[in-house]
Amino acid sequence: MEKEVKILNGTFEVALRLLAIMTTCKKAMTVERLAIYSYFALYLSDLSKDEESLHPEIPYRSSSYINSRDAILPALDLLLSKGVVKCDFSNRVVRFSATELGAALYEQIEGDYKHKLVENIMKAHELMGRKSDSSLNSLVYAKMAEWGSEFSYESVLNEIAYEE
Repeated sequence: MEKEVKILNGTFEVALRLLAIMTTCKKAMTVERLAIYSYFALYLSDLSKDEESLHPEIPYRSSSYINSRDAILPALDLLLSKGVVKCDFSNRVVRFSATELGAALYEQIEGDYKHKLVENIMKAHELMGRKSDSSLNSLVYAKMAEWGSEFSYESVLNEIAYEE
């Protein structure tokens, strides 16, 4: 039986993005905060219109945040199994943070994409780092319907009759 391999937002890609977030922010984070930071690392202009997103704006991109749990939990499992992330259970909250090995591993990665990703993570952290998880959730759910709504006429193309 063949296993389907996701090229975009696969376990490995998401794991590297989560490691980038934890290494850059140097802060233990809940799964919910990691999901929010992961989304804004890619689509920073949805957080601040003055900023440039790493990925292009696409219709209904908020669905990538909604579906992120499917990729984040296996990615965290991978990172934990390799010892590059640790898990802290305190005050009835589970938080994840990069280990020294994780930080050293991430420092070995180079390239323009990494630099832009880290830049976006830092900007997102400046804007959201002091907010509680519950206030971040409120922000996300209040704004989610707007993410991708700039494509209000994309359905017009579906109505065009093509000649055969």
